[in-house]
Amino acid sequence: MSAESKGIRGQRELFGLLYETAVNAGIEVIEDRINRKGGICRLKEKLMVVYDAQAPYHERNRLILDAISRVNRDYLYLPPRVRMLLEEGEAMPESPDG
Repeated sequence: MSAESKGIRGQRELFGLLYETAVNAGIEVIEDRINRKGGICRLKEKLMVVYDAQAPYHERNRLILDAISRVNRDYLYLPPRVRMLLEEGEAMPESPDG
């Protein structure tokens, strides 16, 4: 198995974990043919992630992880891998362009 296919499989497995965590956190995840990059929005009190059905797994994962980082995680179970990714993301300085 090539390194690329192992990477894709790893991203797909991570997607499953992030998706489940997001749904448990009350985040609605919407996959549709939008021909756009996708993003995160809030409708009333509901946080939503929308991405194109053709989006690569790394982009889906980035969006879902960003949405999870926006919810109150005090009373939410986070799998260790998700918690680690959130902590790594919080430790990274934000880029000057946004």
